Amino acid sequence: MFGPDTTLVIDAIQIGVIALGAGISGTFLFRRFAGTSQGAPLPAEPETRGAGSLEDRVRVLERIATDRPTDLAEQIEALRDGDITSPATRKENA
Repeated sequence: MFGPDTTLVIDAIQIGVIALGAGISGTFLFRRFAGTSQGAPLPAEPETRGAGSLEDRVRVLERIATDRPTDLAEQIEALRDGDITSPATRKENA
């Protein structure tokens, strides 16, 4: 079953598999990076989804960090109740 050329055949098969794997991965890498180098936008980058939403989030975090805890608690309760006006506005209207 196994002759003197068996090791040569096995080596040839291994070289073929390695060459095939290198060709497939080279093609994959080429196609992946070729589209981005031509000015095509990268998919789902957080920076390109809108700087306005990031600025809004930072403002909200700053407000949470600097407001008094009682005001924050009142705002959370107002949101739970479905009232979207701020507690300061409600106090002025009352």
